[in-house]
Amino acid sequence: MSRRKFLKTAVLTGCAAMVTGVPLATYAIFPALKDNPGKWIDFGSVENLEPDNFKMLSYEFMVKDGWIILPQSGFVWARADAGEQIKIFSSTCTHLACNVIWQAETQEFICPCHSGRFDAQGQPIAGPPSRPLSILEHKVADGNLQIFMKV
Repeated sequence: MSRRKFLKTAVLTGCAAMVTGVPLATYAIFPALKDNPGKWIDFGSVENLEPDNFKMLSYEFMVKDGWIILPQSGFVWARADAGEQIKIFSSTCTHLACNVIWQAETQEFICPCHSGRFDAQGQPIAGPPSRPLSILEHKVADGNLQIFMKV
């Protein structure tokens, strides 16, 4: 085989690989890189919230992660104040992402992992957490509480 024929074959093979390889690689890799902005989850009637007491609201929905569809579940803490103001806190501790539990007797959120404590406004009052609990975006539509969940 001559040098000229070898170079011509190599260049054509490289071009063919690029023409077919780039779309195939994009098709295979793009879903894993796609950012999923989140979704609104319906938690039912606002009337189910107890005034001045936090209530645990659990959720489960399906999330597409790359090519795999998986269930995502968890819970949030919700409270309706006497003035009809609703406050929604994430159940995730800001220290190491353990789930916090509301203690009505002491009016505190307790993190069982490292004894972190938060007050009723989500501010850290003891233990290693230095940041407050996340407040989740929410809205009331047709009498139902909807919370925006990052997925």
